[in-house]
This record gives sequence, C-alpha cells and structure tokens, in this order.
Amino acid sequence: MTDWTEMLKQENLTPEEQKWVCNKLMTSESHMEQLILKYFTAADFRAVNARRIGGGVIGGKACGLLVARKLIALKMPELAAHMEPHNSYFIGTDVFYQYMVLNRCAELKARHKLEKEHFQEAEELTRRLQNGKIPEDIRAQLEEMLDHYGNLPIIVRSSSIMEDGYGNAFSGKYESVFCMNQGTREERLKELEDAIRRVYASVMNESAIEYRRKRHLLDMDEQMALLIQQVSGQTYGDYYLPVAAGMGCSYNPYKWMEYLNPRAGMLRMVVGLGTRAVERTPGDYPRLVGLDRSQANLRTTLADRHKYSQRQVDVLDFQNKQLCTKKLDEIIDLLPKWQKKLVLSRDTEAEDMLAERHVYKKVYFADCQGIVDNHEFISMMYSMLQMLESKYECPVDVEFAITCPEENTWKLNLLQCRPLQSAASEQVHIPTGVDDNLLFDVRQTTMRRSKTELIDYIVWLDPQKYYEYPYAKKTDVARLIGRINRHFETVDKKLMLLVPGRIGTSSPELGVPVSYAEISQFNAICEVAYKDAGYHPELSYGSHMFQDLVEADVYYGAINDNRNTRLYQPELLRRYPEVLEALLPGEAELTDIVKLYDLSGGRASLILDAGQGRAVCRLGGPNQG
Repeated sequence: MTDWTEMLKQENLTPEEQKWVCNKLMTSESHMEQLILKYFTAADFRAVNARRIGGGVIGGKACGLLVARKLIALKMPELAAHMEPHNSYFIGTDVFYQYMVLNRCAELKARHKLEKEHFQEAEELTRRLQNGKIPEDIRAQLEEMLDHYGNLPIIVRSSSIMEDGYGNAFSGKYESVFCMNQGTREERLKELEDAIRRVYASVMNESAIEYRRKRHLLDMDEQMALLIQQVSGQTYGDYYLPVAAGMGCSYNPYKWMEYLNPRAGMLRMVVGLGTRAVERTPGDYPRLVGLDRSQANLRTTLADRHKYSQRQVDVLDFQNKQLCTKKLDEIIDLLPKWQKKLVLSRDTEAEDMLAERHVYKKVYFADCQGIVDNHEFISMMYSMLQMLESKYECPVDVEFAITCPEENTWKLNLLQCRPLQSAASEQVHIPTGVDDNLLFDVRQTTMRRSKTELIDYIVWLDPQKYYEYPYAKKTDVARLIGRINRHFETVDKKLMLLVPGRIGTSSPELGVPVSYAEISQFNAICEVAYKDAGYHPELSYGSHMFQDLVEADVYYGAINDNRNTRLYQPELLRRYPEVLEALLPGEAELTDIVKLYDLSGGRASLILDAGQGRAVCRLGGPNQG
C-alpha cells in the first residue's frame, strides 16, 4: 500500500483509504472515527495535514474542534457569516515521543512503575519535561508557524489522544498556556517553546494522574499532541481580549431555576477571556443563560444583578507580557460604545443614590445582557448545540469567544467541542412521613439523572469551628479531606462530603480549597450555607471541577438557608460512630472540625429526582424498611 500522505494527493479516497488516513492523521477512537469518516473529504484531510507539525495524530481536542466546525459548516450553512474562520495548527503525538526520548524522559518513565497516582521519581521526570530541548526539525516548523501568526497572541493547548473523547473529557487537567507573541522572532520562539514544555510537563499534574487512575487509564501510554490557536480578540491599548467568551452545554443538568428545561441547554459567559468562565472565580459571577428561557434571571432586582455580577476581567497584558486579571473599571473605558451595550448594564439605582450626594457618574456592571438580548445569537447557540448533540449522539459542551470589532456585527469563534457521557435515569420514590430520619431535603439543585444511592460514610465539617480555625492553616483541612479521599481509594464504599461555603475555591474564607484529586472518591458533595460566618454556597456551574463531578456522576448540590431547603438536620449524624481518629490517627488537631461518620450499618441513602429537581438524604432509622 502506498504511503498515506501520497494518498492525500488524490481527488477522492476509497472508504479503506479514508480510514487509514484518519487513523494516521486524526484518531482511531471508534466514535470520533465514525464521525470523521462520515463527513470528512480528502480535501478536509489535506487541510488538516497542511497545518500539522511533526508526525503522529493531532489528538482528541483538535479532532473535537475540527469535527464540530465541519458539522456546523455542513448542517448550518446559514451561520457562516457569524463564524470566525478556523486558524489553528497541530503538533502531532510523534513530537511528544521525540521530546521524551531526546530528553531521556522515556527511559525514566519505563524504568519506574506508576504506583497509584505517583511516579517513584516524579520530580526528576517533571524537571526533565519542564526543561527539555525541542527537536531541531520541529523548531524550524514552529518558526514558520510564527511567521503565519505574525504578532497575534496564540495559546498552546493540550490535545492528548485520550482528551475530549467519548467517556474521557479531561476537563482542565492539562495546561493551556497563552503566548503574547510579541517582540523579535527569537523572543517569540523562546516563549512558544517554554509554553510547549509547560504543557508537556502537565501530564504529571496530580489531578491529571488522579483522573487517569479513576478511569483505569494509568497503563495507557499518554500520547500528547498540541493544539495551537490564535487567541480571539482585539487590542485595547496594552490589553488584548475578546468582548466576551464562555462555555455552552447542550444538556443543562444545572437546574438553578424551577422551570428550566434541561434539554434546551445553557451558556456560561464572561467579559474578556474565557478563563473566568471555566474556573472558580471567588467574588465573581459569570452570566448563566438557560437557552429555553434566556431572559429569565435568577437575580430579579437591579441591586442583586449588580451584586452577583462579574467584577474582574482576564486579559492578555502586552506591557507585562502575561495573562492578567484586571478590575472591570479598568476595562470599561477602553470599550467602544457598541461593545458596552453588549456586555454591560447600568445600575441606575446606584447612580441615583450617588446623585443625592452630588456625585454624578455612570455605574456599570458586567452581565452580558446585550448578548442575551440578541435573539439571533441565542437562537444560533441553541440550534448549534442541539445539532451537535444529535450528531454526537450524546450531550456536548463547547467553549467559544465572541468578537465585535464593528457596530452591529459579531463573530463567534468555536474553540472546543467535546462529548459528555451520562447514565440513564432510574425510577425513584421519595418517601413521605420520614422527616425524623432526613439529613436534608433540598430543591432546585444540581443533578444529571434520577437515582438512589446508598451512603456508607459522611464527612461533615463543623462550620463554626472551621471559621474559627486560623486562616493560614485552613488548607490543612483540605489536605485532611484529601487524606480521607486516599484512604477510600481501594475500598468500595460510598462517600458524601458536606462543607461550609464553596468547594474547590482558592479563597479559604469562602469555603474549602480542595483540588479535584482530593475529592475524587466522593459520590456526593454538598456546599452548605452558614450565615453566622458568612458561608454561602455558589455552585460553579460549567467550571472544570463541576464538569469533572458531572462526568463522574457525582451529586453536587447546595444546602441553602432559603426556601429551596425544606430540611437540614446535621445533628442526626451524631447517631452514628465518628471514626476519623480510628481510621486516620495523627489528626487530633482537626478532629473538632472534620467529622467522619460511619453509616455503613444503617442503610442511609441519597435519593435524587431530576424531574422535581429534588435531593433527599435519608438516614437509617426505626421507620426505614
């Protein structure tokens, strides 16, 4: 058989030739392969190969992006006028292998077994990955790519063969690194090479290794391709950013309002770079949009809309040559009038109050209301997400950016598309007349499907004692949760975690700063309100951690101090043995804060009714059959 690159010169390919080219260039994963073979032509493969640097396949993230763009072009040609053209390059998996061999990483990896989530010599392997030499032939191709982009900012993103595929999303597990791409050619190349090293080294991230371990992927050879994309946006003085960015889901399991239709999908949008749309951002609130009721807002008053809005904006700062977070007030005056109308609203009530004190100024806040009001945009996003779900035959999520360089025009840049797996709902029955045995009964909370799940252990944090614990030592509590998590890695037990305030926050005053790797064994996680200390749940819909929990079929909900919580009785947990010290000796200082209750003999259960948006945790008791 001739070389597959020679085949690409043919006008058409036979089905056998198409499959061979797909497997050599893009993927051999069965579901994605099926989509590519159905819709891609020889010309499409040639276009991909023309943008490939080095050998090997282009990886999961790149495949997802290209498949989604192809489907949109074929099935929704009316959107063409609003779609930014594709402008990406792909560094193949063979380059990663070359890099590993050249820098003596492959031999180190082969010489030491991977045990649980850590390499025995992880530090040395990470050091070599972070400081390795790029193969010379690849450096020459990178220079040509930089000539194509000129001085436009770019981003280097992971595109592992396991990433963004059916069953494994790897949301946020590997690095994405922005390159300002300013200065001399040598400076730009050095910045790009440093970014490539960082992404390659991120295969050693604790959360990435834990993710692979949970999905029994540790024995699979990690083959890392890279996706290089132009950053969407425009220059505003020393800053570069899109007017807005975000993520969208074709299925909305995040029922923050009672009448939302989960099958209509949702958006999560921010002003500026989309980094704030997919990470937890303390004190910041992205705009959530249910695509069936886009105008419905959880915040009904002007004061609340302002209070629960975006305060800071992520931008590329050319002067400081890095990704920076700026206060919204520093960005507002840089935006032209038509862009302000798209993403900002005015708090006229606050303006009136200032005027009473003879202070006359416009008070803006970021809520992307103008975009939400654009029926064409909302309709397009709804239709696009539903079409992609139909062709993928499962729910999908996407990442996107919006640019608006001229008045009355806007462009959408689709940056990523991945399938999201979901299990089927079960028939559930929530009993009545058993309030004495209910730990909690909450509504309008997050779930993907109806199910009943037995609970063996509950970890509960005392909110007052956590509040009183020294700020500098609050991370010790997170590490203890991680230790509990590790203890149950090899035991088939069902765990629930109840924490004050937010989970996964970077600000301990708002909640508990755990990483995904420290809560990966839990089957249910609840953020609990405690107003005496100012702890307020704020479910991070659409963030990377949230997507991890949804993908793993973990219940993630809020126990608020409002009408959505009918019942919360943590004192009932004292019926059960507290076993933290017995299971994990040596944590005496934290046993007043962290309680580990053994419910394994009492048939406690978590009952989720997705239709009602209701979650009930029933503890064992005399009335339970």
